[in-house]
Amino acid sequence: MQIQMAERTKIKVPILLMGASGSGKTLSSLLIAKGIVESMFPDMDEAKQWTKIGMLETEHQRSSLYVNTQHDNTTIQPFMQIEVIPPFTADRYLEAFNALKQAGAEVIIIDSLSSVWSGDGGILDQVNKLGGQIGDWKKVGPEQQKVLNLLTDTHVHVIATVRSKQGVEVTRNDTGKVQVEKVGLKPDQKDGLEYEFAITFQLYQNHLAQAMKDNSSIFDTQQILGRHVGNQIYDWAEEGVDLVAQTNERKKKAIEAINHLVGGNATLEAMLKQFETQLSNSNIETWNLAQLTAVYKQLAASQKQNEKAGN
Repeated sequence: MQIQMAERTKIKVPILLMGASGSGKTLSSLLIAKGIVESMFPDMDEAKQWTKIGMLETEHQRSSLYVNTQHDNTTIQPFMQIEVIPPFTADRYLEAFNALKQAGAEVIIIDSLSSVWSGDGGILDQVNKLGGQIGDWKKVGPEQQKVLNLLTDTHVHVIATVRSKQGVEVTRNDTGKVQVEKVGLKPDQKDGLEYEFAITFQLYQNHLAQAMKDNSSIFDTQQILGRHVGNQIYDWAEEGVDLVAQTNERKKKAIEAINHLVGGNATLEAMLKQFETQLSNSNIETWNLAQLTAVYKQLAASQKQNEKAGN
C-alpha cells in the first residue's frame, strides 16, 4: 500500500438509463451520445460525429428506426450498430463491445443490459439451468464481473439501458392476511446495479428523467434528456488530469528506450523476438506499460551480464 494525494482525473463516464417500455431510453441514449461526441469533436462534420457512436443492440435493431429522423434540433444519421442475438451471454456482449471499440466508437450504447440478465442464455437462465440453488450464483459470478467490466471501461463513454417493471412487495397486514403492494419501478437487472454507474437516470412515461444517482451534481431537476445533457457530461468528465494521455506518453518513452537499448544488438533483438512470441506474437506497440517495463528490465539485465562476460 502507498499513500498518495488524491487528484481529479479525466474520466470516461458510465451512464445508466432505466425506464419502462416506451419511456424513450433508446432515443435519449442516442441524443446524449451525440452531445458527448460533438463536444469531443466540435470541428468534425456532423455525419462523421454520428459514426463515433456504437450501438450494441439486443432489441431487434429498433434503434435503426431513428435514422434520418429529427429530434432535438438534429437529424439522427447512420451510426455503428451490432446486433447481439441469443444466447445473451457476457462473452457475446464483450465481443460486440470490443468490436465497436476497435472500429473507433467513442461512445458505446448497450441497449439493453436486461437481456444479459433475464434474457435467453442470460445470467438468470444460467443459474436456473444449474439448479437455481444459492450456491449456483457463485458459479455465474465471472459472468456478472465481465458485464461490470464493460461498464467501467476506461477508453470509451458507456451508456446502458435497462428495462424497468412494476416492483411489488409481499407483506402481511394487522390481521395476518398476505397482501401485495406496488413499490414503484424496479430495474430488470441485479439489485444495486445502478450504483455501478456515475450517473443514473430514471425515465418516466412522459419522457421526463430524474437523476437517481449523480456524481457530477449537475442534474437536480426532472428534464427531457437531449444533446445538452451529453455536452454537460463531457465537460464534467474532462475536468482534471488526463491519466490516459500520461500513460500513453510513458509507453512511448518506454518503447523508445527499448529500441535504443536493442539498437542492432543481435542477442537483444533475439530476446525481443522471443518476448513477442510469448505475448502471442503481438507487436511491441500493443504492449501495456507494465509489460514494456518488465521487458526493458530483462533486456538491460541481459546486456549488463554480456558486458561483464566480455570484460
